[in-house]
Amino acid sequence: MKSINTFFICLILGLNSAVATDYYQPKDYGSESLYSPFSNFLSYTFDVLQLPDNFGTGNFSKNAEAVTNHLLNPNQSIENEGGYQRFVNRQIFPIDFKHSNDSYAALPNYALHMLGGGMVYRKDLEWFRKNNYKYPILSASTIAMSAEFIQEVFEKNTTADDDEIADMLIFRPLGIALFHNDKFANFFMEQFNPAIWPSLQAYDINKQKIANAGIHYVYRPKIANYGNTGLFIYTGINNMLGLSHKLDPEHSLSWATGLSTQKIDLNSAQQAQLKHSLGFFYDRNKSLLASLVINDSGGNRFRFNLYPTNQSYLGKFGYFITQNMQNEITAGIVYKIQFGIGFSS
Repeated sequence: MKSINTFFICLILGLNSAVATDYYQPKDYGSESLYSPFSNFLSYTFDVLQLPDNFGTGNFSKNAEAVTNHLLNPNQSIENEGGYQRFVNRQIFPIDFKHSNDSYAALPNYALHMLGGGMVYRKDLEWFRKNNYKYPILSASTIAMSAEFIQEVFEKNTTADDDEIADMLIFRPLGIALFHNDKFANFFMEQFNPAIWPSLQAYDINKQKIANAGIHYVYRPKIANYGNTGLFIYTGINNMLGLSHKLDPEHSLSWATGLSTQKIDLNSAQQAQLKHSLGFFYDRNKSLLASLVINDSGGNRFRFNLYPTNQSYLGKFGYFITQNMQNEITAGIVYKIQFGIGFSS
């Protein structure tokens, strides 16, 4: 009860001035060795490209114009999709039981745009502060909202007119405000022990598209720990639940099972086609060293990511290999940043 009360107090307190340094923890190994605000920007922006049947980089100018028009005319955009009651029911919380299936669309708003996007902002903010940038808040918030806008453009072939209203005008700003608040950010870090784990994305030279995109948000709540084992929550376009096992003071092995999104289908009861998924993750001090996910999002039969260790020449690189349901293999390599070169069969 005390933790719940603290949570809501933090929501009410608003922004403050002191800055903690919990979300940005520089490391020379694993996923954190590839981190920079630019890498974070790419991972967040490209995340939706995990679903190639729904989202993509084509028609960028036309989609950017549509997103801009919707944001400049929010009332009209909401009316286009049935009015404010349908908007709240679909994007915020259920209030219309005649259209209860629509409310599934609100879940990513909270998990990805608010919490995930808030943590991405906080991490960038701490990086800018630590590196003595003159305008760290402006820099971090500009990157955050730019990434949000481009992601909305990539989604526009599938999403409703009011989708970007919820994401850009409500949930991403709310996430930024929450995680800018030191008391909330510190409470969230202490109680939920979050981490941001991006995939090793690359440009597929053969298919001329982004491969192995994805960013996921991991939580290991303090209250659910028992000895060296604790609850493991993996969220994103693939959502799984499992256990995390401490192997020693630095290393953890986690596993989880759940449902990965294969395709968005606005006509289905759950708004998406889902598939059972299983994942294994090995990290050091929350910096991901390796991951294997079976039946991952977007029709991937498996995805394996091996992050840099910097313990040898070959260890300076990150590697990935994936296979889709058509048995096509894609492999790639990254160096220094969260973006590299890939090749597909």
